[in-house]
Amino acid sequence: MKKIGRYEITGRLGRGAMSTVYKAKAPVTGRLVALKVLQPRDDIFESLVGYERLREMFVDEGRIMGGVSHDHVAKIIDCDEQDGTPFMVLEYFPHSLGSFIGEAYRVEDLSRVISLDKTKYYLQQILRGLERLHFAGIVHRDVKPFNLMITNDDRIKIIDFGLSRVRGEEKMLIAGMQVGSPYYAAPEQGRDPKSADARADLYSVGVLGFRMLTGRLFSYNDERPTLDIPSREVQGQWQEFLEKATARLVENRFSSAMSMRIELEALPVVQNNLASLDSGAELWKKPPKGRVRAKAERVMFKNIRELLGLDHLFRPVKYYQPKFSVLDHLVAKEQNSGLLWQRRGAGFPLNFSQAQEYIDHLNDIVWEGQKNWRLPTVEEICLVLAPPLHVSSCSNWPLFGSSVHWVWTADHSNKKQAWIVDVTESYFQRLDRDGAACVCAVSA
Repeated sequence: MKKIGRYEITGRLGRGAMSTVYKAKAPVTGRLVALKVLQPRDDIFESLVGYERLREMFVDEGRIMGGVSHDHVAKIIDCDEQDGTPFMVLEYFPHSLGSFIGEAYRVEDLSRVISLDKTKYYLQQILRGLERLHFAGIVHRDVKPFNLMITNDDRIKIIDFGLSRVRGEEKMLIAGMQVGSPYYAAPEQGRDPKSADARADLYSVGVLGFRMLTGRLFSYNDERPTLDIPSREVQGQWQEFLEKATARLVENRFSSAMSMRIELEALPVVQNNLASLDSGAELWKKPPKGRVRAKAERVMFKNIRELLGLDHLFRPVKYYQPKFSVLDHLVAKEQNSGLLWQRRGAGFPLNFSQAQEYIDHLNDIVWEGQKNWRLPTVEEICLVLAPPLHVSSCSNWPLFGSSVHWVWTADHSNKKQAWIVDVTESYFQRLDRDGAACVCAVSA
């Protein structure tokens, strides 16, 4: 499939029971969008439900999204059909909370532990988005990491309203169908989905909070994970807050997203490295002798962990202590390697092609007296990363401010993807070249 309506298909983002989501380009502007198309996964599902009902559910999802405008709810751009098949055009986001925490296909596997203040920051935004949805009478019923996207300026956007219920209308309920995702769905969604109200979404947020702070999941029959926070007082307050959010009985939870958010905002944070307590990382080893590779090359996904010494969540097992000396407000020199590093970068997230154009511009104008600026290799960036959450959730790399997450490297994984590094949580991942990340140029 090369086109749907006026939109050029450039790749597939995911597939569910009802629909497939494609990455596409809008005509004229070339803007990247997410195209969600009604495509039942198999004939059995379609015959069980009926195509007309699936179509009704799909169109209802578009109406739900079109009726809500909020900073933390994804926007629907357009809705149309091709040859009788409906599709909707949505905002496209290359990053999700699921990829940020490293949740795998086996959802039970350990994920990255996230700092207390970054967790608080994201939970606040999720709850604000849910406040708006609940005000409109919408219960999402599938709040989970991969339904929470992260914008380039670090804002959460709630997506996927395929299982939502609007003002008590139960058009989505199908006999024998799971409403919500295992682990994240509230217990009442399994017993009686019709009874699930807005507090079911709050349960999911509570599970997500435990997931981010411990790297672990639990079912509602299990004991809640114990938080590992250096301050006993802070730990107790957060433990109590999350246990209330995930109470098995609905009446024991927060009464609304607003009340949960207000209590969340009053919770204290501490600037400590929660992740390193359980990561097994070795800290501050001497950098390796000899010149580190400076030329860009292909680094295959199957090889990068061994090449850089990364754990299963693509974080370094060893961290080296960089020695930065500030030359001016734009450039710092790392003494171990002799490399000059930009302190501000481009200032805006760019796609990979734009990043290369920016590098070319620096060399054309002989920026800061240098004409050999380039993107750093994965090895070079690995040598200047600090342990995740070393001080707080703001960038633990002194070159950047708190709003920077992802930075392009010079290396690619395949024809469509290049390697980036999250300087907040110190992990490597692949990103489509048309995605957006920051640029930090280096020069020898």
